[in-house]
Amino acid sequence: MWKDIFAPWRAAFEEAWEAFRTGSVPIGAALCDESGAILLCDRNRSNEADTVNRRISHAEANLLRRLDTSVGDLHSLTLYTTMEPCPMCMGTAVMAGIRHLRSAARDPYCGMVHLAETEPYYAEKRLDFTFELGEVELVQLTVQSYRELRYVDSGASPKVLDKFEAYMPEAVSAARELYAAKELDRLAEAGTAAGEVFDRILAMFG
Repeated sequence: MWKDIFAPWRAAFEEAWEAFRTGSVPIGAALCDESGAILLCDRNRSNEADTVNRRISHAEANLLRRLDTSVGDLHSLTLYTTMEPCPMCMGTAVMAGIRHLRSAARDPYCGMVHLAETEPYYAEKRLDFTFELGEVELVQLTVQSYRELRYVDSGASPKVLDKFEAYMPEAVSAARELYAAKELDRLAEAGTAAGEVFDRILAMFG
């Protein structure tokens, strides 16, 4: 339930839901210090009117471009993101000095956390990376699959949705049910809070 998840996850999911409401990819990120205090939050802005390069306006990259590198020990900060970082965002986090990464969901299409173990440059950074999984992963993949269903309906390739379905069929099934009723679009238009959306989706899984 929403009330039970860690505050940085709530902040990241609020950003992800705002991204969905603007028509962008529903991914959000939050950066915290050692005490858990939230320093920065941001979201994917690929469909926002003032975004110049929509291809690289990803949540993590947008957040890290705003990070004041004079704040102190960057290695002590923790980046929370609702989806496993893509190649660009994984590289951006490492180059920004982030050493603690938390992801709500795996990305079976373009997730790049394996670089932390397979690539020598990343390996020497000794990244501390974990997946939260569980409820937060179910919700993230449901909302993101919903958006992928829009793409497929518009004639786009189902390759991303197919990867999601192979990895977590229950999330894609829930997304199909919601999409058939255009439920998330209705909630977005109504200005429904992220926490309410989160709990409504979880309720579908019993």
